[in-house]
Amino acid sequence: MKNGHLICLVALVSACTWVKPKEGVESIALVKFAAVAQCKKLSTTTSYVKQKVGFVNRGSKKVALELLTLARNSALEAGGDTIAQLSEVSDGKQKFGIYKCRP
Repeated sequence: MKNGHLICLVALVSACTWVKPKEGVESIALVKFAAVAQCKKLSTTTSYVKQKVGFVNRGSKKVALELLTLARNSALEAGGDTIAQLSEVSDGKQKFGIYKCRP
């Protein structure tokens, strides 16, 4: 494989998004933890994605977006309408609380 082809392949792999949002996740709000004080906590979820593919590090924004999408998917499955970050992104994982805030 020529160097140009390898560079293109690496660029394509690092740009890929593997996490797909489920139908309805656009209604799941992301709020600061302080905003869920009056909400009913349903559960927590820890989202995991690959931070590195082969020898290529994936972009931190893409990793964070995929973690958020996974958390929203989990909230939808749990019957929640709101999520709040309970940790920072670390090694491709992040913890979220799932809440029911709207009637």
